[in-house]
Amino acid sequence: MSVSYGQREAGIWYFGHEAGLDFNSGSPVALTNGKMKTDEGCASISDREGNLLFYTDGKTVWNAKHQIMDGGTGLKGHFSSTQSAIIVPNPINPNIYYIFTVDEPNSNPKVFAEDGTNDGLNYTEVNMSLNGGLGAINATKKNIHLVTYNKNNSEASFYKCSEKITAIQHADGNSFWVITHFINNFYAFKVTGAGVEETPQISNTATEAPLGGYKLNALGYLKSSPNGKKIAIVHNATRKINEDPKENRPILNTGKVLLYDFNSATGAISNPTSVLSGANPYGLAFSARSKRMYVSSNIYNSNDIIEGSNLYQFDLESSSIAKSKTLIKQNNYIAGALQLAIDEKIYRAGYPAVFGGGESESLSVINSPEKLGTACNFKENVFDLAGKKAVKGLPPFIQSLFLFSFKYEFTCLGDATHFYISSFETIDSVLWDFGDGTTSTEIDTYHTYKNIGTHTVTLTKTVNGEVKEPITKEIIISNKPTVLASTYQIMQCDSYDSNPNDELGTFNLETSINALTLNKPNDFNVFFYENDTAAEADIYNENPLPIVYTNTTPNQLITAKISYKNASCYSLAKVELIANPSLLLPANNLIGCDIGEGFAEFNFTTKKDDIISNLNLPTTIDIFFYASEEDVFTDNKLPNTYISEEKTIYFRAVNNGVCYGSGNFNLNINYFPPLELNEELLICENHFPVEISATIPLNLQSKYSYVWSNGETTPSISIVNEQNISVTITDKISHCEKTKQYKIVKVTPPNIESVEILNDDVSATIRTRNNFENEYSLDNEGLFQPEPIFNSLTPGIHTVFARNMFNCGISSHEFYVLGFPKFFTPNNDGFNDTWNILGVNSNFYQSGITTIFDRFGKFITQISLNEKGWNGNFNGEMLPASDYWFKAELVDNTGKTTTKKGHFSLIR
Repeated sequence: MSVSYGQREAGIWYFGHEAGLDFNSGSPVALTNGKMKTDEGCASISDREGNLLFYTDGKTVWNAKHQIMDGGTGLKGHFSSTQSAIIVPNPINPNIYYIFTVDEPNSNPKVFAEDGTNDGLNYTEVNMSLNGGLGAINATKKNIHLVTYNKNNSEASFYKCSEKITAIQHADGNSFWVITHFINNFYAFKVTGAGVEETPQISNTATEAPLGGYKLNALGYLKSSPNGKKIAIVHNATRKINEDPKENRPILNTGKVLLYDFNSATGAISNPTSVLSGANPYGLAFSARSKRMYVSSNIYNSNDIIEGSNLYQFDLESSSIAKSKTLIKQNNYIAGALQLAIDEKIYRAGYPAVFGGGESESLSVINSPEKLGTACNFKENVFDLAGKKAVKGLPPFIQSLFLFSFKYEFTCLGDATHFYISSFETIDSVLWDFGDGTTSTEIDTYHTYKNIGTHTVTLTKTVNGEVKEPITKEIIISNKPTVLASTYQIMQCDSYDSNPNDELGTFNLETSINALTLNKPNDFNVFFYENDTAAEADIYNENPLPIVYTNTTPNQLITAKISYKNASCYSLAKVELIANPSLLLPANNLIGCDIGEGFAEFNFTTKKDDIISNLNLPTTIDIFFYASEEDVFTDNKLPNTYISEEKTIYFRAVNNGVCYGSGNFNLNINYFPPLELNEELLICENHFPVEISATIPLNLQSKYSYVWSNGETTPSISIVNEQNISVTITDKISHCEKTKQYKIVKVTPPNIESVEILNDDVSATIRTRNNFENEYSLDNEGLFQPEPIFNSLTPGIHTVFARNMFNCGISSHEFYVLGFPKFFTPNNDGFNDTWNILGVNSNFYQSGITTIFDRFGKFITQISLNEKGWNGNFNGEMLPASDYWFKAELVDNTGKTTTKKGHFSLIR
């Protein structure tokens, strides 16, 4: 009799605009209850029997009732990422799944990034045991980032990853590889029973998808063959483009498809073979037996608009895979996703390239993917989606789901190892060879090995009268972990409740793990239970005791379940919880010295000595301090020197390793009055001596002692000259101290060095040697200004006054301004009848001669400082109205000669 068995994790698909397929009956049935709307990226997962668990577009997760899963929003994929997500189960715990997501790497971070960032590759844990089996996101393991780029390269750090991701089973038959690509590297992350290993196996390749234009270069699918031996990648394009969004046109005819060897034991990818180039590929799929590969590739017209696509087949058994390329179909549909299903057929998404509306109500099908050429029986748009829409994407799966292989479980020595077939075929008969000289013909069978080690298991199937090629796997039978044979005791103080001597306490069970695992805690997972029955019943370790646990009976024995991290083998050990009667130890509060902003430094070494001394405790006592009661149980001790705000501190006293007592006290801060610890004092030179103070308020001065750096010990001292000096202020009770520094600066009145006359002798700038925010006045001490410049000066003597903001005295300085009239009118009316230099004073100048010329340089006359001036005549005759030039040579009282030149007008 023929019996059907199947591992149907890929039995239900959701994709596109609310479209879905159910393959569990053997032929696909359209589903119309989906809630997801995505153009490309999507992923679905079912249980072993084909019952839907959940699905996602990379951002939102829907459960089996098509409701948003608890915590199922805000994932870091993108609906327009080619493969926004893939779902991988935990190899040990069937309730744990990991959603791996890849964002859309936009081509210009300043233009295209929707949220201002690219999130790259991340994973999120789903726990299906929650919410009555509908599952929930583990909030502590949501959007865990995986690095697939050079952090020192800012451009690479922006893009982070491509839009590609695939998964395949590890060679150990238990773990998985999750693989993605970026620029020219493959990154393979291992998923084991312990979770996701965040350090990848990196494989470098010669082919590069450049970052310039990466929004398009990153497009295209990544798939592994179901037998795990090959990896194929689609690069939709492989060259740079202009980053200007106006020129962000498709990168035509530069795309490639490459086929690589994959080592499923190491995760290494090597030996590239180019099978397609100079095209615009997108979709990719392997046949179920890994013998053929299919690629969809777009065709563009002369206006760079998609007008259709090609579907190619490649024969992976050919000596020249690239030359085996066969055109299966050219049509007017865009190149959408290609996805193998558990019915061994390959389904193709897409929609009409011209006026297609961006969606289609049907899928195309390759009915016989293993057959060569057009015998593969490709049919266009033959599967109707019952009114729902396909776009470009279809859900990817772990490719080994389509390798018609077998699974096994229970691999501890002495266990009956279970072997079962993960096939969707109708099987006539089987022959199992367990690799130890025994066989079985049962389709679902159990076998108990007598020895540990690696055993080669072979399955030969007969399907529809045909004997299939044998399938072989190596399995490892392991001893149960070697653990502590004796009972491990954890001793703790009795909790201080209504009955402090009831021998009940709170214990940190984690403190036993090192001893239980014989000092190998990193090799094992350890879970605690009330007894052996509870430990063995909790197959997937979902309901252990909390790590911080309060015993329910005196000297309670609990069970530790210790298992290998990557296997289900476990051993049981015992832990005894002993809560010793203890003393409540009173302790005085601890005062710390204020260090600012509400914090102080506390010394627990001194406090320990004080507690032992004040309570007359044995010298063998050791005391440990904790920031909270929870920290007491987890033994999270505080350091001897502790900086903190005011709070309660808990302590535990231990005598020769046994609990003696516990207590608590408060941390109090000894606050100083507000002090400016570095102060500069500017004192006028005529104000010395001056008194300076430690600036402690008068009503508090007696609480402190004072030591000045000059040896004085009073709150205030007298200073006779400028200097640097300090005072150390000490609290007489707490002995907390602060040191205040003074810089005493002597301030002198402004020293006016000079007055600079500018702008044809009508402006003056005052120059001083020292400036303590000086201000200035001209000819009048009452009107001062901050600027040392005076304009519109009249000829003659002026006095400038200067002082500073400290009123340390006023300095003055006289200066002289000469005037050179611009014209004169010699008409005997009593006004401007002669021309001469104005404002000359014998107190400043001892002599001076002014020579006058006509405009041709002819000498006219000379006049001295004491003469009335020139009347406009030459040799007794009046000269005509015109411009005349002068040269004045003035000798001041120091003997210095000043020369001035210019011209003036004679007006008649």
